[in-house]
Amino acid sequence: MKKLLVVLFLALLCLTAFGATNIKVLAWDDAHTQAWVANLKDFEKATGIKVDLELIPSGSMLQKTSLNVTENKANYDLVAIDEGNVAKFGDLLVPYSKWPEGKTFKKISTTEIPQAIFEAALWKGEIQGIPINGNVYVWITRKDLVEDPQFKKEFMEMFGYELRVPETLDQLANMAEFFKTKGIYGWAPFTKNTEGATCEAIMFFEAFGTHFMQDVAGKYVITLDKEKALEAILFYKRLMQYAPPGANDMGHAERIAAFSDGKVFSMFQWPGIIPSHENEDESLVVGKIEYTAPPAGPSARAAVRGCWILGIPKASTNAAAAAEFAYWLNSYDAGIKLAEDGMTPVRTDLLTNPVLLETNPWYEGMADSGLFAVSRPNRAAFYPEISEQIKVNWLAAVLGTVDPVTAINNMVDQVQALLDKYEN
Repeated sequence: MKKLLVVLFLALLCLTAFGATNIKVLAWDDAHTQAWVANLKDFEKATGIKVDLELIPSGSMLQKTSLNVTENKANYDLVAIDEGNVAKFGDLLVPYSKWPEGKTFKKISTTEIPQAIFEAALWKGEIQGIPINGNVYVWITRKDLVEDPQFKKEFMEMFGYELRVPETLDQLANMAEFFKTKGIYGWAPFTKNTEGATCEAIMFFEAFGTHFMQDVAGKYVITLDKEKALEAILFYKRLMQYAPPGANDMGHAERIAAFSDGKVFSMFQWPGIIPSHENEDESLVVGKIEYTAPPAGPSARAAVRGCWILGIPKASTNAAAAAEFAYWLNSYDAGIKLAEDGMTPVRTDLLTNPVLLETNPWYEGMADSGLFAVSRPNRAAFYPEISEQIKVNWLAAVLGTVDPVTAINNMVDQVQALLDKYEN
């Protein structure tokens, strides 16, 4: 009887805090968000808030959000937004600084998630929501190869320093050259004519010390240092000689297959794809991979970011309850169970949790990469057009169909034309 009274009392507290609140949440559908579904009753029991969680294909999120979140209307109280679309919805969202404190779950501090990841929600100088996945380039390297005593001996004789996970791009090039003599491809590029090629361009530009664009007084300005951009392109072309056959048209499928078949020494990978490399039914390199931040270029390490954030529309009438749900998803205790059920965490203390690392060894690489996360120039509503010009000209340069200097000039001129069209 006493136990029953305690349960009833706790339930009453939840109702007192939020009333009989229902919230509507819109997010993309994959293993990450299916973990929310599996644990939803825990949140509802703890808070008394009922959640109508609608999951749809990620490719439909932009249109669905555009139709249901406007200046005067919000058919959802919490929406997941790809960071590339923050520019489209940023003005419609409640700034994170104005989110209420949690009543059951603590408001997430901006120090609990790497600053460079939190900046996925940045719009006009303010954080407009909270990251809900730490999608960032992770560097994957065959640790069985760098630990091989004979390889270590031969590499030392050839280059005069220890064979290890590459810490710099120069080391990567040396190691790629070395492993070519062993019948192993040193590196795998991303050269499909898709957004991934833009990511490669941004990573190498940043690593060589130049930003393609920067926000100046609320407007994008091209700031690319053409000499450094040329250095980045020429280095990428140097690495291409150590890539697998078909390197001029490699996308996710080709890269996954090459690495999982044990043919590649070292390359970047997105966290959502990494589990396939650790799946015994799909991979020959299970348990043989070291996960780190990308190697440093002459100026910096750069890990391209591609996060989703959770935002509260200004027109929502359930902001407090919506915030509570977002805090629960990013809380430490709930995060452990959510991670076990398929959600990739974003908190540093979860990514470095020893228990979670036993089954998800790539989390440590995510935590490291999060410190060096860089954004594509996707804070413009016309980013897809910007990306197209970066991608097309980058590929032309690294694949040799256009002289690199000409390709860089074309890239700058074509993006400047877009800026003149939309912003000036």
